[in-house]
Amino acid sequence: MDAPDEKDVALQRASPDLLDQFKSSLPRFLWHPVPTNGELSEPKLRPRNIVRTSTTLDLIKLLEPFQEWPQLLDPELSAMLTPLVETFAASLFLPPLKYYACPTRLVSSTIPLPRAVCKLLYTLCKIRGPKVISRFFVNEPMYLELMLNALHARSRPRLLKHTSGLQSRSKITWEENYIILLWLSHLSLTPFDLSSVGSLPPMEDDALPIYLMLNADIPPTAQRLLRVGLKYVISAAKEREAAVNLLVRLVLRPDMIQAGLLGTLVKWSIASLQDESFSPSQPIYSRIGILSFLANTVNLADVLIIAPLLMPIFHCMQQINTVAAPSQKLILSSAIARKAVVKVLRSVSVKALQLNAMPSPKPSGVVDIVIEEVIQRLLSWLADKDTPVRFAASKALSVITLNLPSSMASEVVEAIAAALEENVLWTEVETSKTHTTRHIAKQRDLSAVDALEWQGLILTLSHLLFRRCPSLEQLPIVLNALIVALNFEQRTSFGSSTGTSVRDAACFGIWSLARRYSTDHLLAMDISATKRESRDDVSMSVLQAVADELVAASIADPSGNIRRGASAALQELIGRHPDTIMHGIDLVQVVDYHAIALRSKALKEVAITAAEVDKHYWHVSLKALLSWRAIGATDPESRRCTSQALGHLSIIQGGPGFILMMGRILDDLKRLEGRQVENRHGLLLAAGAVIFEALHPSLADSTTEVSSIVSEFWKIFDLTSLLEDKYFLSSLLRPFLTAEGCSSLISSLAMISSNGLYFSTIQPSSTTIARCAHLIDLSLLHTQGIVISNTSEAAKWLFPMMDEEHRAIIALEWIAKLSKKKLLSTQSPENVCGQIALLGSIYQTCNHVPDLQEKILDSILGLLEDKGIDIDSKVSCLDSLSKGFIPSKVFNARMETDVLNCLQDYTVDQRGDIGSLVRFEAIVAVHTAHIYGMLDAATQRQALVAGVCRLATEKLDKIRFRAWQCLKDICHNIDDIELPLTFSDVGQVSSVAYYAQLLSLSSIKWLRQPLFEGIVTSAGAGSETILLASRAAIVDTLEGIPLGERVTLWDCFLRIIHTKIRNERLVVPVLEVLGFLLATGLYGNTVPGLLDWHKVFVLVQRCHFKSGNLHKVKAAIDVYVGLSRCLVIRKEVLLKLSNMLLHPSASVRNKTAESLIVVMRSSGVDLTDWSRPASELKAKVRQLQTTIRSGPERQL
Repeated sequence: MDAPDEKDVALQRASPDLLDQFKSSLPRFLWHPVPTNGELSEPKLRPRNIVRTSTTLDLIKLLEPFQEWPQLLDPELSAMLTPLVETFAASLFLPPLKYYACPTRLVSSTIPLPRAVCKLLYTLCKIRGPKVISRFFVNEPMYLELMLNALHARSRPRLLKHTSGLQSRSKITWEENYIILLWLSHLSLTPFDLSSVGSLPPMEDDALPIYLMLNADIPPTAQRLLRVGLKYVISAAKEREAAVNLLVRLVLRPDMIQAGLLGTLVKWSIASLQDESFSPSQPIYSRIGILSFLANTVNLADVLIIAPLLMPIFHCMQQINTVAAPSQKLILSSAIARKAVVKVLRSVSVKALQLNAMPSPKPSGVVDIVIEEVIQRLLSWLADKDTPVRFAASKALSVITLNLPSSMASEVVEAIAAALEENVLWTEVETSKTHTTRHIAKQRDLSAVDALEWQGLILTLSHLLFRRCPSLEQLPIVLNALIVALNFEQRTSFGSSTGTSVRDAACFGIWSLARRYSTDHLLAMDISATKRESRDDVSMSVLQAVADELVAASIADPSGNIRRGASAALQELIGRHPDTIMHGIDLVQVVDYHAIALRSKALKEVAITAAEVDKHYWHVSLKALLSWRAIGATDPESRRCTSQALGHLSIIQGGPGFILMMGRILDDLKRLEGRQVENRHGLLLAAGAVIFEALHPSLADSTTEVSSIVSEFWKIFDLTSLLEDKYFLSSLLRPFLTAEGCSSLISSLAMISSNGLYFSTIQPSSTTIARCAHLIDLSLLHTQGIVISNTSEAAKWLFPMMDEEHRAIIALEWIAKLSKKKLLSTQSPENVCGQIALLGSIYQTCNHVPDLQEKILDSILGLLEDKGIDIDSKVSCLDSLSKGFIPSKVFNARMETDVLNCLQDYTVDQRGDIGSLVRFEAIVAVHTAHIYGMLDAATQRQALVAGVCRLATEKLDKIRFRAWQCLKDICHNIDDIELPLTFSDVGQVSSVAYYAQLLSLSSIKWLRQPLFEGIVTSAGAGSETILLASRAAIVDTLEGIPLGERVTLWDCFLRIIHTKIRNERLVVPVLEVLGFLLATGLYGNTVPGLLDWHKVFVLVQRCHFKSGNLHKVKAAIDVYVGLSRCLVIRKEVLLKLSNMLLHPSASVRNKTAESLIVVMRSSGVDLTDWSRPASELKAKVRQLQTTIRSGPERQL
């Protein structure tokens, strides 16, 4: 539901460090020092020939984040670009071989320095734009020919000769082409005639395309530039854009216009587009490049110079749009090509209008022919299926309209407004109702309109407003369309939204309206002219009405972009038109651009704070939260947040506001249709949340009215059409949502009705109670956690309102389902988690029927003790103990035993360690028992505390942290346990200090063994962070205690192996820890006799005897390596290791060989391939064993 955290804020904070790191790395990246006279005191700097690819990528990664906020680069652009530009310019003087040659061993890991510089320059162009970056390029004309020569040479590495020890690289990359072409386009602006720049003729292999015949007086440099541009204008990569830019600047040079190059190239472009021989199998990019060239050329050319070419270009575009030739169809099939056609038509139309406005003679009929056809075509393209085309068409239409006479511009606006009324349906809805009359209003139904077309139309209106095209008389029509668009929403059959782009365009339009029109003009508008479909005060100004719509969108819209866009438009509206919006400054500070980024915060905090600014905005927030945006949102979490927000909102205006809100929710509930699942779920949750606040002190003066409206909600359960059984059963209607909302409403109603002090008059009938009990029973069919939680809470409050006989019948039915589940064990597909939770919630309400309470408790514990029961049921049983039985002061010996067993549940299946769910809930049960004072007996306390202590040191973070929270509270009341340090989050319980503090409890005998059983899982099988922290804590603890206590702790590890030898979950990590401790040397200086090394050796052998667990066998090898340092058993250990050289697993044999090499330093082991079959290694092993038996122990 929520968008990620604020990336722009994080980038702003990190930008200084990123830029400093880039600037400090750049000199070392570009140059390396050259010693002078053998001294390095003042070395000269020389550009590198090659650089590492990885270093280049690291520098690019430092720049990439700035795409979110490009302006942050501006202060440092000069310092960053100057060395890059100078380095690349210097490389132009290098011979080609110097550029490409590279040691063979470095070809795969390095690139030429100029190529790396181009990659960095392209990244900066991508972030900041080529227009900004090209300003820093060297503009001396001498580089024009150097650039052309470098581009030609670097594109053909096959011409280079190989040198000894060197290898030629692949040809030039597209980043290099792009930067060189961009640089050439910058150099083509030189004010000197190209005939005076350079003299080399064009290269033979750069042939001109067909249909292009050049004049003889075009200078060689211009021909070279032209051939290069035409070569890359058909490219599919980014270099096409730079080539287009180069060609446009070349043909618009005065000397080239005089030489006739402009007309020649435009005519060639038209001929190429009309070429019938163009095959659909050929790439479309050649046509895209030519179209872009025509668009940019017409746009930048002087109107008198381009005038003779306007009609040929227009007829060419007309032919593309009308002729059904394969070449034209191919162009129209590409969205990028259609966008380019739009740009061409826009440029032609603008130039035609400019030409028409000139007093000089002009071609007759140009404007009439061009403008009418273009506008009609652009209006049709506003509904194009591709977004880039719609964007281009809307902008083109606004630019053309800006140049039209006012009468024609008004007709364009009217045409757009008329298009917005197509396929709009009007439905009658009931807005209010009294005892005698019903108020009916007409409401737009936009379900039949095309969302894509609406986006194009609204975006066009927004561009028109941005250019201040609509007249003051047309502003009401335009504003009405923007307000409707701001509330536009359509959903597909899958439930996804398709109206976001329309609302986004509306935000831009309102922002433009506020920016471009004066306060007097906007205040002069009549609000009734906007046809707003609400019952707002007609005396309200238009600006206030627009502000209300923006506030509603800012706090409730599902899309973060729309919320931010509406907030920006609101800020512009209040800033540009001061003193026209009620509490404008306070409002804009609340509905802040950053505050509404997270949707949960916008709903639960911003909406409430805005409602507190003024009563008027309370109504705005209420309307927004009860709209499709919030209470009818597509995602359930948003509807839950909305219901919580409505609960807080209901008490701000006291009793009248509470009653008004409840009335609207009730009316909306009664108007619901069967298929409106989201609205039903949201409204039921909202009703429950608002009724829950009925006891708030702010409503004390309106108790009678509140009681009356709350009692109306009990009656909805008597309306079978509102909450039919199919809404709880049909999978097509997502019944778990209705079950969740219904349970929430029943819970709140029953809780309020049970308060006899204020709401004694709210007592439902027995029929209503029976209907609610039936709905709760239907809700039990759904296993979602939130449904079970809400249902159990509803049963907890509804159960005391039933008669005793009805309660007993329902409870016994639930107990029977549990008994059936226990009888069938895993063969039963029925999920009884709901019944378990409900029995726990009603246990306390049955205190006057001890037999029923005993049956409930026995059924829960019996299911918990069943070994074949599923994990979900076990978790539900423990949760029921924590929430229902233990708070009722019930925690007998049987419950203690069951909880203790659950603390040791390590069930594993295909999902992983699912027993961790049981252990977690068991910890919660122990903690709850401690809170309610149920751990008084010493033996009872010790057994459970020991189990929690073991879990507080295990490897799973979530279990470890929850166990620590429980252990900290319990140990606070135990005299001989002291835990001075506190740890408040999961990250802190993975530290050395945490494990060291828990290891201090090893001085308590009854905690020592479980403590070490837990810590070996962290030190032997945990993640890297936990493993390092726990091992460091163990070493620190052992180093800080006397030798005798150190031996005692060693015995604890051995006792785990001895008692849990079949438990691989513990034995493998214990072996890992023993191998680590022996490697540290902490037990290398023990007094002989304190440790029985032979006993350890035998115990380790028993661990992996005939074991197929390779992890265990390898851990045992590490222990043997440590034991081999003990002279008493050294020979036995080495013989054992030599025997393992014949292990069936090659990985075990290799690890054993590596260990023997370290221990024995024998050349006979390291010269053998131990991955060969074991049968081929027997002779070598026997030879090694003979050496071991015959050699002195100290020399082995």
